[in-house]
Amino acid sequence: MPTRLENHVLLYTIYALYTALALLSFRWCPPRTAIPVIFMAGWLLLPVGHFPPAEIVGSLPWWIVGLALPSSMLATKAWVAAGAALLAGLVFDGARVRAWRPRWIDLPMALWCLWPLIDGLVAANPAPAPWLACLYVTGSWGLPWLIGRIWIVDAADRAALLTVIVGAGAVLLPVALVEGVAGPFLYDALYGAHPFRTDGMVRYVGYRPLAWFENGNQYGIWIAISAVAATWLAFLRRGGVRSRWAWPLWLVVTAMAVAAQSVGALLLAAAGIAFLALRGRAIVRPVMIAGVASVGLLGAVHLSGIVPLEHIARNTTVGQQVLGAVRGVGRGSFTWRLSQDAKVLPAIHAAPLTGTARWDWFRPFDTRPWGLAMLILGQFGLIGLLLAFGGVIVPAVAVLFRRIGYGAWARDDDALPLAVIVLVAMADATLNSFVYLPAILIAGGIAVRPRQR
Repeated sequence: MPTRLENHVLLYTIYALYTALALLSFRWCPPRTAIPVIFMAGWLLLPVGHFPPAEIVGSLPWWIVGLALPSSMLATKAWVAAGAALLAGLVFDGARVRAWRPRWIDLPMALWCLWPLIDGLVAANPAPAPWLACLYVTGSWGLPWLIGRIWIVDAADRAALLTVIVGAGAVLLPVALVEGVAGPFLYDALYGAHPFRTDGMVRYVGYRPLAWFENGNQYGIWIAISAVAATWLAFLRRGGVRSRWAWPLWLVVTAMAVAAQSVGALLLAAAGIAFLALRGRAIVRPVMIAGVASVGLLGAVHLSGIVPLEHIARNTTVGQQVLGAVRGVGRGSFTWRLSQDAKVLPAIHAAPLTGTARWDWFRPFDTRPWGLAMLILGQFGLIGLLLAFGGVIVPAVAVLFRRIGYGAWARDDDALPLAVIVLVAMADATLNSFVYLPAILIAGGIAVRPRQR
């Protein structure tokens, strides 16, 4: 295979070959396994997209926003991986497609897919074109959701999905061993220069791998989520048959997650695991309600600009204690990210509901917010943020509220860890634009109660 993505033709050729291989995979795997494997393998192996040469030069190309949103990069693996999986399912498993019925829970995601078109038509100077932005959001968000709704419909499907999530981390072991010692180089060697190859690669010990992801942060949350799924299957799942590979796989992916040294991802994963371990305790539900309320309040305060979180962190006793603890583990970038948010708040306040309909709305400030939530706010407004995040988070929260606390847990209910994974991924997305997009597929898979066969 050529080592440089010199033009779009080569990129499209690689994407087409992957789609063909995805169709062949149905010869060896049942649909409930083949569909998520195709989707996850696309994220693991395919090139991110065509990075314009001008955006590779420089110390840190901060203007590249990630694949979750339409931008100057429209040919990306975000929709190719989902499209390949959906096409394979349509060709070889039409029975499941015919059995699917839309539900009210699908409405927020459908509206989110249409919102770039509606929003762009009334904007002064949208970029990219509204119809392109609509297609991109549909491909990168709508298709994974639809895949989850069609092919993750019962307990066996959810169990298979958890296994695939663990496997998607474990297969990166050779990459972790090589790049953890030598530093990220595999993407450059296979596909060409990666603009974020060196971003955050130096860790306390060795290097954080990049593999073929958008950014090292994405690798960190990917492997941390695999560790959450592995912990559930190896130790926390009550009842059912436990695979003899559960404990070895847990050991592998957990060691990889620790070795990646992405502190934020590790903390989120630890919180998710603790949540699952304590799920039968009466205190869990009040704590969850308090946590959701606190996050909402802090977010509203931060976005208002009246008292930015950066000011709270630096100029209050509690904030200074938290800031000191964060700095104590070497993660001073948290307050830096808050400061970048504060710089772009004037643009968000100018169009709070609908946004600018431009992907590069932050350029006049010579910086950009680092989290996906703020990027959506600037591009598609509060309406877009509520549809996007709400469409993914609401199914997960609903699962947890139905099953968590007061001893009310279901035996072998694999919706619980999947819901936690969704919330971990979306919490990470508030601080990173290079996010765990399989969370959308997972949310679609837990959006309705399992179908009894």
